[in-house]
Amino acid sequence: MRLTSTHKAIFMLRQTEGMGCVRTAKVLQAVEDLSLIYDNPSKVKDALTAAVGHKLYENIIQTKYQIDFDAHEQKINAHGVKLITFYDKEYPFLLKQFDDKPLMLYCKGNIDLLKSQCFAVVGTRLPTRYGVRVTEEFVSLLCRRFTIVSGMASGVDTIAHRTTLYNKGNTIAVLGNGIERVYPPENLQLYNQIAEKGLIISEYDIGSQLSQYNFPQRNRIISGLSRGVLVTEAGKKSGTMTTINHALAQGREVFCVPGSIYNKASAGCNNSIKECQTICVTDVNDIFENLGQNPIETQLSLMKLDFMEERIVDYLTKNGERHFEEILMEVDLSVSELNSLLIKLSARGIINKCSNNYWSV
Repeated sequence: MRLTSTHKAIFMLRQTEGMGCVRTAKVLQAVEDLSLIYDNPSKVKDALTAAVGHKLYENIIQTKYQIDFDAHEQKINAHGVKLITFYDKEYPFLLKQFDDKPLMLYCKGNIDLLKSQCFAVVGTRLPTRYGVRVTEEFVSLLCRRFTIVSGMASGVDTIAHRTTLYNKGNTIAVLGNGIERVYPPENLQLYNQIAEKGLIISEYDIGSQLSQYNFPQRNRIISGLSRGVLVTEAGKKSGTMTTINHALAQGREVFCVPGSIYNKASAGCNNSIKECQTICVTDVNDIFENLGQNPIETQLSLMKLDFMEERIVDYLTKNGERHFEEILMEVDLSVSELNSLLIKLSARGIINKCSNNYWSV
């Protein structure tokens, strides 16, 4: 692709020191056609000066002579990337509503997905077996109706993308670095699969260095693209909490799956539910019904447990991985009865058999 005057003007704004989200929003309000900043800056001098002051105006204009636009164009084409600005018809409608929207997105894959109904799924980078299972079950059903958006980070993000692809759904990965860089590196195969079958996007220029500050900023795009956000498992100090904060500020519904009060990995979800910031969900139909959609038959709805089954699952949920003998001491059953129940629950995918006759949810 060829860089337009609008692309070049956005590069100028992005690479001018001091031009943050607030000042950029003022420029967008003051200048109807950004291409003039590159083509004919004197024509918008009064508007730009009124928006950001004379010094910043001068800095913006000077960056034109400091940027190698040809090099940018070559990198974009070399990586098979398309640039979409907020002026373009492909730019997501929901994302366009916010002052801190990215002016330009680097895109690799099926850009039509930017026009689809999206739903975000995020969570901890170190999920427990419970978090893995919950993410897989919810996403396998959510992806029937929504494009699943996540950040391709380790843990819940990766599970959400992979589960969607496995179920032949659509997924968008929002990166916190340049679109050509795979992070974490072990997700190279996943990156290639999403680029082929879904969409990868980033607001960061090709060649941008990794920065811990990019990822919280990236999260506003994940929530901004989506009708709602599901958090399947997150600690109290998890980076996922920034996604929750962005989503709430953007007026999005946030849904959290509760976890054991003894599990630190669920402390963020449990706390946000307790403080009435987010909506507690234990079945994907809780989400669909909240959004005014018809419920669907789910695996969870078919898993009705009797009293003793509930007691075993509750014990393992609260106490984590436990040996057969420890479970036996908690229930009024014979060895053969307990063994039969554990095998039955395992076959239904409700609990897992570990090594040396240990069991867990």
